[in-house]
Amino acid sequence: MALNSSTQPSVLWALGLSLRGLTDFPGIGLANEAAAAALSRLMARAQKSGFQLSVASGHRDYGRQLAIFNAKMRGERPVYTDTGALVSKQSLTGHDWLHAILRYSALPGTSRHHWGTDFDIWDPSAVPADYALQLQPSEYSEDGPFAQLSSWLTTLINKDDAEGFYRPYTGELGGVAPEPWHLSHRPSAKSFQPLVDHAPLTQLWSGETKQLGQLSKVEALAGLQEVQGQYEAIMARYVRSYWV
Repeated sequence: MALNSSTQPSVLWALGLSLRGLTDFPGIGLANEAAAAALSRLMARAQKSGFQLSVASGHRDYGRQLAIFNAKMRGERPVYTDTGALVSKQSLTGHDWLHAILRYSALPGTSRHHWGTDFDIWDPSAVPADYALQLQPSEYSEDGPFAQLSSWLTTLINKDDAEGFYRPYTGELGGVAPEPWHLSHRPSAKSFQPLVDHAPLTQLWSGETKQLGQLSKVEALAGLQEVQGQYEAIMARYVRSYWV
């Protein structure tokens, strides 16, 4: 079901504030139409190769990303190291706590999941019906249940034969942690990147959205002063480095 026929990216769409342009696809959820069509083709190819490529998480709006980020900033939601160890907020400075969060959670308004072009995938046929998906690198590594699917995707991506999808978060750039489950539809995603800019983000993080066309206020970003003080460095390391 199409929520809106417009497919031209807007600032509100890019920041996760609008569903305009998104379509609700069976088995995929809310998505950019071109990205969903490409994913459907990739799913069909996966099925022929013996995999049940499925979406674990797709579109995520600003409110959902804000709730995740703010809960972590306040210490209400766990934050982990790359090895899976729990991080103690009390043991870190505000600067280090923020960067521990950004390693795994995008700043609301900058998440690629706002665009409907990015999907977290898995293979439910490779695990028992009651399997609790963790979206951890170990699940996609050599001994993990989704290793074969991951290897199949890697081969296609390396040949630029994955219906336009690639993995933005490989761990090679040192900002965001590796996410072998995260696929991005490059042709669709790149059109949103210029819309993620300082002025609209600053308004949004302050909780004021009227100038962006939203009449209702949103909760302010937790740790806003810390984020604003490092804005350029954060955007360079965790956001723009992964743009194409």
